[in-house]
Amino acid sequence: MTKLPLLLLVFLSFNLFASSGVDSLTNLLTSQTGEERALTLQHLSSLTTDSDTAQSFAYFRESISIYKELDDLGSLAKAQYAYGDLLFDAGEYARAIPQYRKAIEQYIQNDSLSSVGEIYNSIGLSYYFLGEFENAIASQIEAMKDFERASSLEDLSRIYINMGMVYNRLGDYSSSIEYYRKAYKTSKITNDINRMGSSCNGLGTAHYNANRLDSAKVYFRKALGYFKQIDNEERMAAAINNMGNVYVDEGDSLQVALSYYQTAYKIYEKEGSLLNQVFVKEGLGCVYGELGNYKKALEILREGLKTAIENKYGYYIIQLYYEDLATVYEKMGEIDRAYSAYKNFKTYLDSMRQEERLFQAAAIEKKYEFTKNEAIISRLNAEKEMTMIQLEKDKAFRNLGVFAILILLVIVTYVSFGNYNRKRVNKVLTEKNIKIESQKNELEQMNASKNKFFSIIAHDLKNPLHSVLGYSFLLSHEYDRFEDKDRRKYAQDIYNSTNNIFRLLQNLLDWSKSQTGRLQYEPIIFELSSLQEKICNLLQPIAEQKNISLKYDVPGNVHVYATPMMIETVLRNIVSNAVKFTPNGGEVFISFRRYERDLCVSVKDTGIGMSEDELEQLFSIDSKIKKKGTNNEDGSGLGLILCKEFIKLNKGKIWAESQPGNGSTFHFTVPLATADN
Repeated sequence: MTKLPLLLLVFLSFNLFASSGVDSLTNLLTSQTGEERALTLQHLSSLTTDSDTAQSFAYFRESISIYKELDDLGSLAKAQYAYGDLLFDAGEYARAIPQYRKAIEQYIQNDSLSSVGEIYNSIGLSYYFLGEFENAIASQIEAMKDFERASSLEDLSRIYINMGMVYNRLGDYSSSIEYYRKAYKTSKITNDINRMGSSCNGLGTAHYNANRLDSAKVYFRKALGYFKQIDNEERMAAAINNMGNVYVDEGDSLQVALSYYQTAYKIYEKEGSLLNQVFVKEGLGCVYGELGNYKKALEILREGLKTAIENKYGYYIIQLYYEDLATVYEKMGEIDRAYSAYKNFKTYLDSMRQEERLFQAAAIEKKYEFTKNEAIISRLNAEKEMTMIQLEKDKAFRNLGVFAILILLVIVTYVSFGNYNRKRVNKVLTEKNIKIESQKNELEQMNASKNKFFSIIAHDLKNPLHSVLGYSFLLSHEYDRFEDKDRRKYAQDIYNSTNNIFRLLQNLLDWSKSQTGRLQYEPIIFELSSLQEKICNLLQPIAEQKNISLKYDVPGNVHVYATPMMIETVLRNIVSNAVKFTPNGGEVFISFRRYERDLCVSVKDTGIGMSEDELEQLFSIDSKIKKKGTNNEDGSGLGLILCKEFIKLNKGKIWAESQPGNGSTFHFTVPLATADN
């Protein structure tokens, strides 16, 4: 007698046990009533979920009816919540939402709010899977409020991650990043390593989608570190694969991307995750193609495509493979194969879009399937029917068009193929030449600005450096020859010169960061008056040397939405310039003016003023105008160039008003803090 494998025997025993359990519980129902019967029905529902979903739902609905008859609000709320979860697990999201809402109503009537946040979270996830992202956000916000009242940090971190996920799908990457950061901070407090990793991975994804590749790399690396701590290899592989995607997009780091993809593939291969292997293979094939290893690229892409088709992994991954194959064949000069692969790519892309439309129509139909409004149901069915008719028409026209094109291609291919190929190559070359010329002009302009900037810095560094060298030489070699007052004067001159050098180098560093993208625009809400007081205190000693009065009319509690470091740099430069170009005994006045959405900051001085020509060139790096201060202080104009860059980054404006001999007034605007930010 052939023996069954042990695993199969266990499986059969389990099924026999489950079947006998259902039979025995069904027999019990004949003699049960009330709460006892309701509990048995719920037990039966759990046993039949996998084998007979419809019957499982029916058991649970009957248990809910019993609790209604008993007027047991507490048990009714729990049953409706559990029934919603049952529908959710079965993918019946549109049917789950009304059950969740009924459960919330019962919990509120029963003054039991402990589970309301969890239910709102489930509603939000249901809307997310239905593609109704605005409703998903509204439900998650309700859950967030409940968890904030309960001070449940673990639940809050979970909600923040969900919110980041929804906003990422909506393309609102700033909001997505904000919620992922909240999730990270909250998870750090609770020392939840897994959620810290998930938050960092979400931050990396949002930055990647927003094309901030350096930030994406930082967060994907952090995510990888956290997943290593908990030895979660599948999530480690996901973070590694994401790193590969970033390096591919950078273009000049393909070998690094290849290494990441290979590492991720080994982990997925070890875990036996075939679907993830297919996705990583697509990335590997793409990288090999970009590196010029066409043989290896074709080998990997063909293997992955075969696996995707055999396992029916969906149109999305298959159309990606065909697109990559078309690109590789085109680079190899095999135009026929490239065209064939491209046609397959377009076919699967069209199929994917059609499937999405049908899925959306099905989701709408499910949403209203159980409502009592027959007019709405009839209208949706009519719309669905019209959509299907239109799809059939589109398909017929598309097939007819494809057939006609094929016949035409057979007729004209022999005589026109050479001409077509030549035109295609010429077009590609023309486009590349235009792109190269544009990049060349942009690079020349950047180099010219850089050279001009360094020329100004080098020139302006010479005078203070000569002063430092001269006075320090005198003090070190002929110290005893001078009186104390002379030595103090030389020391003061050395201090003033080094202060000028430091200011020039700080401007150079800030300009360098702004040009290389390392200076990030990270706005927060802060009070501007405290920043103004800090700058006035910083510049007060310099103003006192010239007997200049620093005055300001600044209301308290003025909050703006900007990057504090940038706004501090702008205000410091403008006030410093006002002091520099105001004669002894003058006045510098700072004031704020509030508009509907912006705050205007004005710095007015009683200085020497400027002409119209000077005003026009004030914020340009190409300006040839240089002026010394009223006490012969050096000035390069670089600070104002930085001011213009920083105000532009913070979504504001900067300008100046002046007349020779009548002083100057500099204005700049920054966004006010509002409920939106």
